[in-house]
Amino acid sequence: MQTQTIVLAEDDGDDILVFREVISDFQITINLHLAKDGLDTIKLLDKLPDVDLIFLDVNMPLMNGLECLAEIRKKTRPVPVFMLSTSNSELDVSRAKMLGANGFITKPTSVDQYRLTIKHVMTTNWGKEHTPFYIDM
Repeated sequence: MQTQTIVLAEDDGDDILVFREVISDFQITINLHLAKDGLDTIKLLDKLPDVDLIFLDVNMPLMNGLECLAEIRKKTRPVPVFMLSTSNSELDVSRAKMLGANGFITKPTSVDQYRLTIKHVMTTNWGKEHTPFYIDM
């Protein structure tokens, strides 16, 4: 059975619960590590040797998701990073792309939509050039 290590940087408890629910029925083992802000994420990543995916909320205290992404890419970690936001601000989307995110996800309003979106992220080869950056399922 496949195992994936995922880091979720999210400061909203409800969004964490929804994310856990979304990944609970996938047919793989997921080691989910939580961080409450960008600074916590950087500390966590320094301790974790192998991470398969990182999901960063754009709006977090202390260090937001975009600032955290910049720090992750400074350390040249090749791990796929996806930004999560309730907004689809063109400025945030373009800044995320410029900073090296693999994708930008507007948090869907339904759990089923969210499940499809996260499943899409987890089953896509993000090394290919033709993968979409802005993911709106």
